[in-house]
Amino acid sequence: MTLHWRIAAGGATILGWFVGLQFGGFQAAMLLALGGFFLVQAIEDFKESGHAFIAVTVLAALGGFTFLGIPAALLAAILAFAVQLTVYDFKSKKSALFPVALALTALGFAVTTFLLQANLLVALGVSVAIFLASVACDDYFLQRKHAVRRNFPLIGWFRYGLEIIGDELRQYWFMSDTEERPYDRETRRFIYRTAKGLDRNIPYGTVRDYSAVGQIHLLHKMYPVSEQSACSNSLPAIVIGKNRRTPYVCPSPINISGMSFGALSPEAVQALSSGAKMANIHILTGEGGTTPYHIDGVIKRVTVSQLTRYWRERAANVLSFGIKAKPSFPRGEVVGGGRIICQLGAGKFGFRRVYTDVISTAGERGFRKRFTSELDWDKLVEFSRREQVVAFEIKLHQGAKPGQGGHLPAAKNSPELASFRGVEAWTDVYSPNLWDEFNDVPTMFAFLKKIQDLTGKPVGIKIAVGQDDDIRAIAKLMSETGDGPDFITIDGGEGGTGSAPVALSDSVGLPILLAIPDVDNIFRQFGVRDDIVLIASGRFAKPNEIAIAIALGADMINIARANMIASGCIMARRCHTNTCPVGIATQDPRYRRALDPEDKYVKIGNYNRALQRDLIMILRAIGVSHPWELTRGHVSVVVSPMVKKTMAEINPYPDNSNGARNHKLLDTCGDDDPLGFDHLGPKLLKLNH
Repeated sequence: MTLHWRIAAGGATILGWFVGLQFGGFQAAMLLALGGFFLVQAIEDFKESGHAFIAVTVLAALGGFTFLGIPAALLAAILAFAVQLTVYDFKSKKSALFPVALALTALGFAVTTFLLQANLLVALGVSVAIFLASVACDDYFLQRKHAVRRNFPLIGWFRYGLEIIGDELRQYWFMSDTEERPYDRETRRFIYRTAKGLDRNIPYGTVRDYSAVGQIHLLHKMYPVSEQSACSNSLPAIVIGKNRRTPYVCPSPINISGMSFGALSPEAVQALSSGAKMANIHILTGEGGTTPYHIDGVIKRVTVSQLTRYWRERAANVLSFGIKAKPSFPRGEVVGGGRIICQLGAGKFGFRRVYTDVISTAGERGFRKRFTSELDWDKLVEFSRREQVVAFEIKLHQGAKPGQGGHLPAAKNSPELASFRGVEAWTDVYSPNLWDEFNDVPTMFAFLKKIQDLTGKPVGIKIAVGQDDDIRAIAKLMSETGDGPDFITIDGGEGGTGSAPVALSDSVGLPILLAIPDVDNIFRQFGVRDDIVLIASGRFAKPNEIAIAIALGADMINIARANMIASGCIMARRCHTNTCPVGIATQDPRYRRALDPEDKYVKIGNYNRALQRDLIMILRAIGVSHPWELTRGHVSVVVSPMVKKTMAEINPYPDNSNGARNHKLLDTCGDDDPLGFDHLGPKLLKLNH
């Protein structure tokens, strides 16, 4: 509160005290003094932040206590807080909830007071009940934008309200914006606002300790690349598997990491897939298999106009005794899914060979499907013919739990899910931690080559980095044979998962920023760096983190959890319990209903578009034209107080290349798309919620 507001608050407090003493004694003086202070506080809050939740709620409570005592104070405070929330909601989203709820509340108050002759306290209680019931009905039955409110009507508003006044509360009582893990509040705020297409700039400078030991800085150039230069708003494509019959021309270095149907709900998979399409990026399926949710993405709801047209044509058909053609019931628009990299785990879910056994017992006769642990090559080849499928990834490790296979809890293993994976429903499903088809580098290369030859598409592997002799063996055999993976996804030890043992998650595997230069250097030492595409994955969320990872040696970035946050994840950390409150990491219909994929896919698309925009902005500042010109010399690290080193000094290049990469880039820029791009890059879609 600035000086003139403090003077005004003090004056109002003193004035209220003396007026109260004059007309009502000590109690009136206290109430009017507090009322004067909070009235000025409310005006100041409203002018500065657009709301005055705390002050107005206190004022309402004081008024209720003055006239009707403690019960009225409580009811007035609840009503004031609820009304302010809906007013705030109405101002930003133009929802009909506030005027309708207020009208019903006024009607209830009038009926209770004038027709039923109830006293004011009862009328106030009835008004509160009507207002809250109106909000609850809208939360549960009508609105689809807010997952928490949809599953938890009324209660979800408290989270919304506390989020609005969070800055004021945290300033005095709670942790800072940069303390929470795995994603702090400042990062989540960036993701949420970006996903909604809102202003994501920050006021008053960074809240991070900019000179702390370990802080990483990107080094800009005195003369940046001009925003007006040709094609400065897009990036060149990179080719994965340039020696395959059908190479993958990847237009963006930022894509969606593997999250399987099973770990995620069908609605979450749909939203991710269509969000990938909107952002012109690809999605990894995770090891649970590729489903129609990945392929079709979001199917929009039938609109009122479509239904009106249908019933009009249906009436014409009936009244004309069939002369007018009978219309088909309308179907929602299929948004479609993004390009797919199909991930195969050691469990081979979605591609397990099936045998049909004859059953002949006293109680049952017929046929039964029996899934095996063998890979169905025919199904794999047939699936690879889909144009939407651009590559395959063979999962060896997962960063959060290297050395352990995947685990799907029984509570999540619904009959639909079991049919895709080829397992028994409502049972715990474990995938092996080692493939049957290979157990060393030469046999792995033979397995990869078979898939490459049969499908004609790029094939890569996903690993977490531990002992580097395994990486050296891969690079050495590549240099000797010319065979091997087309890309390697490096998963950091800080990577996420629905469930992992603490013993593995906390300590096993290198963090991603240490792993990237190690792998990059090894492939440079064996002279095969330009024959492999390195993809990094591990708790990336912001564009500066992406630029740093690419500068350290990655070619591309995969992002998982930040996309979950963009779709509404609140980090409840119940992913393995099947009780995700926002419907993302659950198969329970009671929770799934909260997530509206038609709304969330736009947020995911916005978030990934914004990452591309901001990466381009960083590249301009550093003075390079595309991400693969970034080197470790562009990254500085504070190694001790007031001492910095570049990453090129900490992790020197072993081949005197100074970080040069000679990947076969298609063009100097992407497609010209004046409708989808401006001078900053891909446009965002602003959402009014």
